[in-house]
Amino acid sequence: MDESTSIIQDLVRSLTTAASQCGQRRLLVLSGEKSWCFDQAAEVVGLLNNQKLLWVGEQGELPALGCADLANIELIKANKTRERLGREHQHIIFDAFAGFDVDAFGAISGTLCAGGLFVLLVPPLNDWRYYADPEHRRMQVYPQSEEAVSGWYLQRLSALVRTSDQLSLWCQSGEIRIQQRSPSSDIPQDIASSPYKTLSQQQAVEAIHKVVRGHRRRPLVMTADRGRGKSAALGIAAAQLLKEGLEQILITAPARKTADVFFFHLQHELGNNSAELMAKVRFISPDDLIRTQPETSFLLVDEAAAIPTPLLEIMLQSYSRLVYATTVHGYEGTGRGFAIRFKKILNEQAPQWQETRLTEPVRWRAGDPLEAFVFSALLLNAAPVEIEDDESFDPKLCQFRELSPQALIADETLLQQLFGLLVLAHYQTSPFDLRQLLDGGNISTFGLFSPQRKLVGVLLAAREGGIEPELQDGIWLGQRRVRGHLLPQSLSNHLGLPDAIALSGMRVIRIAVHPDCQRSGLGKEMLIAFQDFATEQGVDYLGTLYGVTKDLLTFWSDSGYEAVRVGLTRDSASGTHSAMMLKPISAAGSQLVAEAKGAFIDQFHWLLMDELRDFDPELVAALFKSLSDDVQRHGLWQMSERDWQELYSFCEGQRQYENCVHAIKKAIVLITLSDTPETVDVSLLVRRVLQNQSWASVVRVCDYSGEKQGRVALREAVKILNAKGHLLAL
Repeated sequence: MDESTSIIQDLVRSLTTAASQCGQRRLLVLSGEKSWCFDQAAEVVGLLNNQKLLWVGEQGELPALGCADLANIELIKANKTRERLGREHQHIIFDAFAGFDVDAFGAISGTLCAGGLFVLLVPPLNDWRYYADPEHRRMQVYPQSEEAVSGWYLQRLSALVRTSDQLSLWCQSGEIRIQQRSPSSDIPQDIASSPYKTLSQQQAVEAIHKVVRGHRRRPLVMTADRGRGKSAALGIAAAQLLKEGLEQILITAPARKTADVFFFHLQHELGNNSAELMAKVRFISPDDLIRTQPETSFLLVDEAAAIPTPLLEIMLQSYSRLVYATTVHGYEGTGRGFAIRFKKILNEQAPQWQETRLTEPVRWRAGDPLEAFVFSALLLNAAPVEIEDDESFDPKLCQFRELSPQALIADETLLQQLFGLLVLAHYQTSPFDLRQLLDGGNISTFGLFSPQRKLVGVLLAAREGGIEPELQDGIWLGQRRVRGHLLPQSLSNHLGLPDAIALSGMRVIRIAVHPDCQRSGLGKEMLIAFQDFATEQGVDYLGTLYGVTKDLLTFWSDSGYEAVRVGLTRDSASGTHSAMMLKPISAAGSQLVAEAKGAFIDQFHWLLMDELRDFDPELVAALFKSLSDDVQRHGLWQMSERDWQELYSFCEGQRQYENCVHAIKKAIVLITLSDTPETVDVSLLVRRVLQNQSWASVVRVCDYSGEKQGRVALREAVKILNAKGHLLAL
């Protein structure tokens, strides 16, 4: 037996024994050349004998281990790890040579059971930053090469591996460090009875029962860190309620696969011959739920933090018995942001709402070192700085400055505060965003600091454009697409502006203000300072792309950004359409934005009758109003003398809607540019006239008794607006 074999044997036996005794997991990092790491991995596989092991890496690597028996090893690629959520694994080997996918690392680590060993294979720590990580292709931006992608995240991770006491490390260079047993592993843990894994899970299920059996309008909010059995609790409770006679259950979540764990535990608890009861449970996407609002005895909302607050509020108003469940940390959603935003609404609309929290891990005991390391590596516990009540946030006294990746990894506290703000602000923030922030080929990061030097705002931007003319026709015709450069390529292909790719732009990816400092003008101050920065850089225009809501449209419009495109489909997670808005800086940028607005106005009214037929009527009106000057100058909406005659005949009841529709459509567009009286049903006007929805649909959505009442309301609305001078003033 050579020395290496002896070392790896001692490490594996020591770590697996300690993990089993503590009811926790252990992390072993093997750092060196790929061949050396794979040799040690082969020894690990042999030492684990017949125990099940999951290998996360590339196909074709396992035979290189030289193991005779690979029957107990299962191989998956990193991008398939989300399919394993809800399953359990005895041991895991993660091959970082195949790419350190941060989302996969966070997801799969939560599936390792107590007593398990997680082996991470990495290049030499001193060189890891310079390794040609296959993940670089996700961050490169044309014309950047994969080799040119920086490795600042891997440098931070290397330093964390070197200094962390939450793992064991063996380097090819000879360095060995064995993790000591933590005192927290000696803390006794209460044992729950079947089918529950923990007492807090049992209590959560009991709380779910009370929502169904107790008073109406008392929704339950269930929160948990990753790996606490939240989705399992939903499945167990649903099965029990079905057995007790509940007729129907709806479950919604950001995506169907998010509910896989729920359905797994639901079926397991129902047992064999469960088809009849399973048929009473149906998954529905958030946007379909809001649009159709089907009847149900009980509504479950899993990963509620990843669903926009306006949709959650509609659910609250529409259903009297429901549970909101969400993860507080991790890739599933921004739980803390959810807590801040949504609990205010609950206090106003359902003051008797209840809350339960799952605290104990279901697959391992508290104080688990692997979990602690994953939280540190991926900043799953990132939080913004605490703000004192007496601190001042005068926007004019705050400092806005660019933050380089080098500066951020040199100041871990600042990095945690910055990422904590991003997590609070956006429901889709993921661990990959951390790596993109540090290594993205075109990413610029800015911080806004209070007079007390506290980080109170953050803005992420992407540098785009400046693409060579040789690619113009290919991008314009949709035959070619380069990495990155989202706005200029969309302007070229979607709006038919081929010259757009040559101009330089900066796209605001995220903008976040500390929750204790909001409504004080800090967001607008950041945009002003950002524009000053971009002007100095010679940028032609600024832009943004976001899930459009009325509040956000108002924010960007008030900051001088103008709408030039609306996405044709709803985002599956947010349930919203995207809006692209631009703000010119240079003369060339002004010409581009003017052309883009003209193209948008040309397209928008046609799209409203087809792909955007279900687009929110209030947003339709708000978008037209935001482009008021351009719409009024546009030839499509100029009212002729004949149009006025048509409109008059309609208002006086002399002619039917169908016979005057062209003039009425022009009038309705112009109406949306003014301050519409509260007595006018904007939804009716937009749905019937601009979106050409059927009378049957309009009557149902707008709550009229029938088509006749709807027609009368439409005529009266146009008459009121005309009489008040809204049209004549235009």
